[in-house]
Amino acid sequence: MKQNEPRLSRSAEDYLECIGHLCREKGVARVNDIAQRLHVKKPSVTVAVRRLAELGYVSYQQYSPIELTPRGRTYADRVISAHSILRRFMREVAGLSTSRANETACLIEHILTMDEIQRLSEKLPRRDNL
Repeated sequence: MKQNEPRLSRSAEDYLECIGHLCREKGVARVNDIAQRLHVKKPSVTVAVRRLAELGYVSYQQYSPIELTPRGRTYADRVISAHSILRRFMREVAGLSTSRANETACLIEHILTMDEIQRLSEKLPRRDNL
């Protein structure tokens, strides 16, 4: 996602995040897998994926696996990174339980800018890589 590129809706970002995770795990995403992960119906996934394809974030043809375009991968990676930073911040700095930290991160990732999230990441305790 480019700095001046408009943000997608929360729902579209959730779909891209899910597709990004599935692509990392399985190489591609399928409508059934997305529906299961997001707890939505397959027709809802199809509508969302078609819209993301129109916007250039995914490659999709009916009955075929869904793949991220380079633009979609960049956007999905940004959302995944934001979620990870926020979840860690909520857990390690705010002291929330793991499940609550995850829920909170999911809400906040759609509101804050990447610059703001980066500032929060600077408040995280350093991890020593031994």
